[in-house]
This record gives sequence, C-alpha cells and structure tokens, in this order.
Amino acid sequence: MQDLDYDVIIVGGGPAGVGAAKSAAKEGLKTLLLEREAAVAAWKPCGEATSEGAFVTAEIKPEPPYIVRKANALVFAPNQKYVAINQEGYAINKTYFLQELASQAAKYGSDIHVREEFIDFEREGKTLKVKTNRNIYRTKIIIGADGYHSSVAKVAGIKEKSEPIPTIQYIMANVKLKHPESVRFYLGNSIAPKGYAWIFPKTDSIAEVGIGVRGATAKVYLDKFVKQHEDELGEARIIDYRGAPVPIGGLISEVAKDNVLLVGDAAGTVVPFTGAGIHSSLAAGLVAGRVAAEAIKDNDYSQTKLKKFYDLYEDPWGKRIRTSLKAMRLFEKISDEDFNTLAEVLDENDILDLANGYNVRRVAMKLLRHPILAGRIAASLMSI
Repeated sequence: MQDLDYDVIIVGGGPAGVGAAKSAAKEGLKTLLLEREAAVAAWKPCGEATSEGAFVTAEIKPEPPYIVRKANALVFAPNQKYVAINQEGYAINKTYFLQELASQAAKYGSDIHVREEFIDFEREGKTLKVKTNRNIYRTKIIIGADGYHSSVAKVAGIKEKSEPIPTIQYIMANVKLKHPESVRFYLGNSIAPKGYAWIFPKTDSIAEVGIGVRGATAKVYLDKFVKQHEDELGEARIIDYRGAPVPIGGLISEVAKDNVLLVGDAAGTVVPFTGAGIHSSLAAGLVAGRVAAEAIKDNDYSQTKLKKFYDLYEDPWGKRIRTSLKAMRLFEKISDEDFNTLAEVLDENDILDLANGYNVRRVAMKLLRHPILAGRIAASLMSI
C-alpha cells in the first residue's frame, strides 16, 4: 500500500457522489471518487425517470444515449381512475447519465477509482487517514455518498438514518403496455400500503415494474400487482430483480462531523412523497463539493463549518423535502375511498405540488371547498 494525499475523498458513485466529485474538482480541490463496484453505474434499483430540471442541474443535454424516451405521467387511484400529468419528463439510462457526470468530474481533474472499497478512517490531527482495500490515503474531508447503509456514517459515529421504505423492482421483457409513452404510479392501501407501485417503460417491450411498501412484504404486493396487470405483463419475463431501502423520512439532523459530510441516501436527500432522489441527491452532491472547497480555503474542517451544507441546500431542496414529508405523513393515513375521491378532484398541478413539496397550501384551499375532503384532508394540509 502507498500513502496518497487528497483534499477531499468521496465514497460512492451514485448521483450524490459523482455530483460531489464534479463540484469539488471544479472548485480546484484535489479530489478522489471511490466506487466499490466494478463501474460507475446504476447498481441500485430505481425507476429511471427524471425531469428536465435534473438535466439542467447536471449540465447534460437531454438527448440520447442519456434519454431512453420522453414520457408523461399517469397517477392511478385504487379504482383505476387516473390523473394525467402532461408535463414532459424523461425515462433515462441512469448508467449513462452517471457516467457522463463522472466524465465531467474527470475533466475537472477528479481521480476516479472503481473496485476500491472504503474500509475505515482514523484521525491524525486535523486530517484523516483513510483505508481502502487497495491503499491508504490522507484527506482533509471525506464525503459519504455510499448509500443508506453508509460505511462512512458508521465509522464517523453518525447513527441516525432517514426512515426507509423497502422497495423491489423487476425489469420485465416482452411487456405489452397500454400506455407505452407514460410512466405510471399506483396509489392505495390495497395496492401498496404507505407507498406506491410503478410501471416505467424503457422500450416498447421492456419496463421497470416496482413497488415500495411499509408495514408489509414488498414482494407479496409486487407479485399481486403484476398479476392484476396480467393483460400487460402476463407474457413478460423478469430479466432483472433487485431491492433496496429508499430513505423517505427527510434529511437527518446530523449530516456532518469534523472532517465528514454525508449526502445522498446516507443523509436522506430524497423527496419523501415520491421517493425521487436522482435530482435532489445530485444537487446535494454539488452543494457538498462547494462546502468542502470553502472549508479547505478557510482551513476549517469542523462540524460547524461543514454543516453549512444545510444552509446552501435549503432553497429549494431542504424546504421541498420537509414539505413533501409533511404531505406524505398525511396521505399515508387516508383510505382508498379518499384516494378515489381525490382522483376526481385534483388536477395535474395539484398532484405535482403535493408530491414535490411545492404550493401545498394552494391545494388545501381547493380541497376546503369539497364537502368530504375539507374536514379529512384540507384542514391538515393548511398546517403544512
């Protein structure tokens, strides 16, 4: 093993990690990104869809090979009535998206090591001695973007985790989709308790079919969901089957220790209501790189300095995550009957505001005019 020095070491090559590597390197830091897998790629199961805004943040043109197809969205109530979201988004190839971000990080000077796993660190004065399966490094700051079960968090003594929702996803081949140009979300306690199911088309014959549930067995509900859509999925075959926890409990209260900063799933930078994390975690990584650069410029790697992440991430993401979490807490308690009623009342802008933590109060005012929903839902939304 050899000793090597870096200003910042990032652990994990997901959206938050590659975003942090790009940002830190762009700020002039000597940067190393460590990925334990064989490639920077989409290893975690994920409904690979995102908005145009994610491409703007990533500074990637929304075109092939990053985009598989353009897509609108359909949100289904338990009675199978749906609200169409006509705002255009993209079904993406997340691996190519991450690799382009890694390419940008490399262009700015970041080193990238795959098949290298973080093991431990120990403190040496104001810096860290970082051990991997291949080398020993010294660094001023380590950014843990290594997922929900973060090894960096564990070594740093950060025990708090954002509340998880267990998710599993099949990639299914030979599907015969009724809505091949739409990503679909299915709500209801009978379908996915305290979560939702999804069908995301990848090609005309391949789709991601997944589910997230709490307080129930995800695979049981996913298999039930597949059977319920036998006309579309009955002749399909599973070619990929993965599962992972998704943190939907909001940002943890302690993302930083001296010399250590957490982002991505390790920190809970996921929009709770939707479980969407590509854009929000990429943005978190970009902020983390800037925070690290300022800390190194000031020769201050303290917890207090690194917690400036909260301030820089607050608008819009911190605020959105908190609002989305409050809305999710309310909607996880409502009945299938109320979901069906909401499908009759809400339009696409209402659903976007609720899901993404935007103007929830406006939606509450609309629901206050409904005789059934006013007392059950609207009053609670007004307090968010």
